[in-house]
Amino acid sequence: MTSTQKVNKNLIVQRLEDSVVLFDSDASVLYTLNESATFIFGLLKKKASKKDVILKMKKRYGLDEKKIESDFNEVLNEFIKKGIVTTKK
Repeated sequence: MTSTQKVNKNLIVQRLEDSVVLFDSDASVLYTLNESATFIFGLLKKKASKKDVILKMKKRYGLDEKKIESDFNEVLNEFIKKGIVTTKK
């Protein structure tokens, strides 16, 4: 079974060069994403699937697919934990 990710619509998003700053007004919390997390966030915001995100990351960063999948899962889990993204199965 695959899951889909949905970006929290209550976030205020501000782009700063290669990073993004997110403000969660409900929790009064500010998050700063690094360049790779920004890349993942942007793709998830466009409703890209996990498979699509991994393929685009592989093309962009030229890393091993297992490493990319591991990194993606780590970032996604942090996004979920912080309420930046929700998942549905």
